[in-house]
Amino acid sequence: MNWDVFLQYFEWFAAAVALTYVIFQVLQKPLMWYLAIVAAVCYLLVYVHNGLYAMAGVQGYLIGAGIYGLIDWTRSKQREIGTENEGKIMIRPFEWKVGIVSIALAVGVFFLLHYLLAKVPGAESSSWRPWVDALLATNTVLATFYTGRRYIISWVMWFVFDIIAAILYFKLGMIPTGILFSIYVVTAVIGFFNWKRNGVWEEDHSVL
Repeated sequence: MNWDVFLQYFEWFAAAVALTYVIFQVLQKPLMWYLAIVAAVCYLLVYVHNGLYAMAGVQGYLIGAGIYGLIDWTRSKQREIGTENEGKIMIRPFEWKVGIVSIALAVGVFFLLHYLLAKVPGAESSSWRPWVDALLATNTVLATFYTGRRYIISWVMWFVFDIIAAILYFKLGMIPTGILFSIYVVTAVIGFFNWKRNGVWEEDHSVL
């Protein structure tokens, strides 16, 4: 079995790990952060193989986000021990200043990534690929950041992003990943209503 064939099968494994991560994310289990790290390592290889270099680079960010998320959520759970909120999902109210700054940065990063990716040898043969790569990478980082901060609006972002991503992955011929993101659309809806039904706000704010 050559390397290309191996990675085609490996993509199915990476997709399975990533799907398991999201299921644990919906259920708010700490194990999700360990799975997030493993999935990021697996997809680093998958994205490099498919020429999505920005998304490959994003996997390094996701590994860091997994570590940060695990620490932040562990501290949050420790504060809940012995309180009425023990075992519940703690939701952080959306911070508009953080939102405005993060979105502005995301837009800037998107255009910067496209500029750099367009200069990669071979990029001229597929002029749309740098746009796709930059869009997927920017949205992934932004939505993951919002999830790590426990904003319920992150599920709305994932819903929209997953629809777009699924279409793009199928177009790229990444069938396992396209299927994965199609399932993600459903899990985003489940995650939103699970948080809304079972979540506890850290302050007295209404759901966005």
